[in-house]
Amino acid sequence: QRESAQSRLSAAEQQIADGQAQLDAQVAQLDASAEAAEQARAGIPALTEGIAQADAGIAQAREQATAALAAQLGQQPTDEQVEALLAGNADYRQALATRSALADQLAQAQAAVDAYDQGRAAAAAAQDKLDASTRELATQQAAAQKKLAAAQARLDAAQGRLSSSRAQLDAGWADYQTGKAEYDRQRAEADERFADAEHDLDAAQDEIDSIELPDIYLLDRTQSEGAATYHADAGRIDRIADVFPAMFFLVAALVALTTMTRMVEDDRIQIGTYKALGYGTATIASKYLAYAAIAGTAGAAVGTLVLTQVLPYIITNSYAIIYATPLLPFPMPIDPVIALASGGLGVGVTLLATWGAVVSSLRATPAELMLPRAPKAGKRILLERAGGLWRRVSFSWKVTLRNLFRYKRRFAMTVIGIAGCTALLLVGFGLHDAIWDIIDRQFGPVIHYDTTVGLDESSTTADVDAVVDYLEGTGATNIVRARQENMQAGSDSYTGSLRVAVLIPQDAAGFADAVTFKDRVSQERLSFGADDVYLPEKTASLLGVGVGDSIRLYDQDAIGNAVGEGCALTVTGVVENYVGNLVYVGRDAWADVNEGDAVDASTTTTDASASDAIDASAAEPVFSTLFFARGDQVSKQALSRGLHDLRGASTVTFTDETIDTYRTMLGVVNLIVVVLIVSAAALAFIVLYNLTNINIDERIREIASLRVLGFTRREVHTYVFREIALLAVIGDALGMVAGTYLARFVVVTAEVDYVMFGRVIHLTSYLYSFGLTLVFAALVLVMMRRKLDRVSMVES
Repeated sequence: QRESAQSRLSAAEQQIADGQAQLDAQVAQLDASAEAAEQARAGIPALTEGIAQADAGIAQAREQATAALAAQLGQQPTDEQVEALLAGNADYRQALATRSALADQLAQAQAAVDAYDQGRAAAAAAQDKLDASTRELATQQAAAQKKLAAAQARLDAAQGRLSSSRAQLDAGWADYQTGKAEYDRQRAEADERFADAEHDLDAAQDEIDSIELPDIYLLDRTQSEGAATYHADAGRIDRIADVFPAMFFLVAALVALTTMTRMVEDDRIQIGTYKALGYGTATIASKYLAYAAIAGTAGAAVGTLVLTQVLPYIITNSYAIIYATPLLPFPMPIDPVIALASGGLGVGVTLLATWGAVVSSLRATPAELMLPRAPKAGKRILLERAGGLWRRVSFSWKVTLRNLFRYKRRFAMTVIGIAGCTALLLVGFGLHDAIWDIIDRQFGPVIHYDTTVGLDESSTTADVDAVVDYLEGTGATNIVRARQENMQAGSDSYTGSLRVAVLIPQDAAGFADAVTFKDRVSQERLSFGADDVYLPEKTASLLGVGVGDSIRLYDQDAIGNAVGEGCALTVTGVVENYVGNLVYVGRDAWADVNEGDAVDASTTTTDASASDAIDASAAEPVFSTLFFARGDQVSKQALSRGLHDLRGASTVTFTDETIDTYRTMLGVVNLIVVVLIVSAAALAFIVLYNLTNINIDERIREIASLRVLGFTRREVHTYVFREIALLAVIGDALGMVAGTYLARFVVVTAEVDYVMFGRVIHLTSYLYSFGLTLVFAALVLVMMRRKLDRVSMVES
């Protein structure tokens, strides 16, 4: 029995050893397949990333489709509209298929990894069971060794336990066989999936490698429409600032010269006394120069501190209507260079005028200076030589006319001052007229259409015909077809290239329904033919060409740079136009340059490019831009919705919206013009007050003598104020003439390349400028009445 028990224990040990060996073999096989399982596990992130990229592409396609529909509809599209658009997108469908394939591969790889993990777990469980069996067998063996000699019953019990262990071993073996079979099946499936995934990855890599490299453009700030427009507006203000300060400084110099001359004349006897006591010219002059320097410096400081805060605030608030301009906190920064230059120029002008007034007086001897200046001798004026006319003039008017021409310096100073202020006012009003004439003279007199429809580049003639039929059904009239190309223009006298819109009408004669071609000066209408090339006056001026000169048109790349050799065209007319740089080209004129665009003698046309020729046998080119007058029975919204449903229609532009945009933008400049007019008006009032005050001070003794001689208060007022009124009228008239030329100069200087300001100053502007100056003169005379009344007779 002992041998039998030992034999059975040995057999059990052998079975456990065999089970251990078989389990080790199973584990070894699992370890051998671990690398493949880990590869599958490692491939899962790549598949996940591929799915994420595919999802991103699908989302991007959906966003692009939504944006495209929103641009066409003018509103947010529905999901059904987006899905309908994406259904025809091959790239979108391919992205969906790629995403589905990658998802299947990910599921297969995950299943392979899960199967491997399950096999590993089953082997671990079998190992645990085998270890338990081994430990139990050891326990049984120890117990059997101790109890075998004592009791057969315990041997029987050991036999039972041995049988139980054998059953457990058999179960473990069965589990092992089952796990191995499952592992072999899952490994085969994983290998197949890995092969499919590798094939898909290779195909995806080949697809990626086949993608062409994109074009890369480097755009600077000048390519931004907002930045370029703001830069142009800032340049317009710079040009105005280059002109007006010079005129203000000129009038300020006149005021300073008049004031200091009068001050020196009042101190004439004192200056003579200083000079007789031995004071030098520099010492005497320093008193007046110091006074002028203190006054000029104080005025410059106040002007700098106040106006550098007020004017930038007004201008910034004005441009905030169309730009997002940040408001600077108070106090606003002051450019020290500009402030010192402006203040130094103002003080310098005052000191120069003072030095001239002092030096002219110091040339006289002390004896001459210590005596009052002798009254100027009277002379016969030109009117006195006309005896018949002079005899009909009353005594008071004779005195007035003699005084006007007797004091030529006073006459010149007053007339020049008033003329300068009137000219400044006329420039301000003229600039306002020139700016607002852009709208009034462009929309209506030049262009007659109120709506423009553009079709995309893929449109055909049938698409255009369909749009025309729809427009005619809505009541649209004067429908004109044309081709519009954005190009660059250059000439021998123009450095660089100018962005222009080239318009080639399908029917040159019928294009008059959309645009009136005429000469701005003579208003003579021009007949546009198929051989003609017309330029707006502003465009011709920028290019430096006229009728008979040649221009060259260039293609432009995606960012607006001129490319190619260009095409030469001869200008046959310069026409009136105020907005935009355009080139109107007849079909035959264009075909002479680019023969490939000509279909036959009667259908000569143009292609989308000025340098690429099409085959001579090609079909009729597409004129995809339509100009027309919208019918009254259809609204803009209804017209837009209807065009949206037509194939090829991409843009619709309403002229009234363009006009509103220009009115908003020009309203900003209009506020700047108001600031200029108010400044000129204030200066005019100051000049008139100063000159009138000095005029009365110089004539105190004369006025007192008139009162001694018995002149009434009214007669004294009439005697003095009549001269000032006449000087104001004469200066006002001269200011009208000077202001006309000055306004033309300012208008041309303040223009930008894209628009041409009006060249005509309205009659109301002349009346306002003339009338305001006379109103200021009348106000000054009213203020001076009290001063005349206070003149004492003792002064005579």
